[in-house]
Amino acid sequence: MTKIGNNMTTGCSIHYRRDAVRYLKRLNAKDRRRILKSIESLSTGETSGKLDVKKLVHRPAFRLRVGGFRILFEIDTGSRKIMILSVRPRGKAYKE
Repeated sequence: MTKIGNNMTTGCSIHYRRDAVRYLKRLNAKDRRRILKSIESLSTGETSGKLDVKKLVHRPAFRLRVGGFRILFEIDTGSRKIMILSVRPRGKAYKE
């Protein structure tokens, strides 16, 4: 598990790709709340040591595991942005 330092994500604004928003809207309320809470924790740096984040191999992105879901995201440290690329179930997260 890769630790993303608080300096890297604290104070970053969160931006979502359209596909990620569409998928979140289709989820039941309980799963949607868990995922959004984890994304918010990522941006505030509150519990970054407790989040399951890994750097993806051969891609400039990371993945956040929330139960059976994977959130793929990129961090732009220059503009202080976290871009949520996709939210998918584990089995479909990496097939793009």
